[in-house]
Amino acid sequence: MRASSEKALGETVASVGLVAKNSNVLYRLETATGVRYSLRVPLLSPSSLSPFWQHMQDTFGLRYGHQLLGVDPILRAADEDRLVQAPRPVASTTVGDRPAYIFTWVEGTAWEPDEFPDSGQVHEQLGEYVARLHLRAHDRYGTLTEQAFDPTEFVARTNASMRRTISRFWTHRPDIGTWFERHATAMDPDVFSGNLAPIMPDISGNQFVYRDGTLAGVVDLDSYVVGPRELELAVVETCLTRPEDFRRGYESVLPLPRFEEFRAYCRFWMLVCEGGGNPDVDEFLTSRAYFT
Repeated sequence: MRASSEKALGETVASVGLVAKNSNVLYRLETATGVRYSLRVPLLSPSSLSPFWQHMQDTFGLRYGHQLLGVDPILRAADEDRLVQAPRPVASTTVGDRPAYIFTWVEGTAWEPDEFPDSGQVHEQLGEYVARLHLRAHDRYGTLTEQAFDPTEFVARTNASMRRTISRFWTHRPDIGTWFERHATAMDPDVFSGNLAPIMPDISGNQFVYRDGTLAGVVDLDSYVVGPRELELAVVETCLTRPEDFRRGYESVLPLPRFEEFRAYCRFWMLVCEGGGNPDVDEFLTSRAYFT
């Protein structure tokens, strides 16, 4: 790893430290001159994806292991909006038989929980950041670099992906299959057809770093796609600790939509993507419901 990083950077790497392990293994590199970088190595095999990443491929066309090659639209948005910092791509390399990507290092304090820190300033800043991305409207959905799908297909493609996941991972919970057939298949596709924009479908507090009580940077760019803003809003609602501050920040840019039209469907998708366990479906769909 050190040798491949040095070759890609063209300078000596003095230290390599493990930072986190989720869908990627994240390392911090520090060169002999004191410059820090992040190195991201995909952990999953493209032939054996988690339910979430399989859904991202099936529904949005996002290729796991290669998606970090197409994050320029988010970086340009971060530059223009000037609300948070984002890591910049520096070089590509390989670690063993896996592709690996070197980015600039964004300074800040990492945060482990899904819930965002209990800070009004963080939530207001987050709301504005998300809303300004939602201003960047698209007519079709897909990856950041290629929007290949008509919005009327979103529910059908999502349902097809959920049906496959339920058949693989949820056979021990027939109630989940029943909810899907009764409610998900009846979802109105028009709900998701009018507000397509850059979104992070797994947005949570640990995708960011923090500094002096503020949101310092977005550091996990892996799952950004162009899709319905309702999906991201339903996910982020479950991670808020200061919902009214988030609302204030978001509505300084855009009005929030009516959550009751899409919350249950999007949260059910979140549950299906968990890929197992024994959750209380009703509680999962209704807890932390802050917005009407």
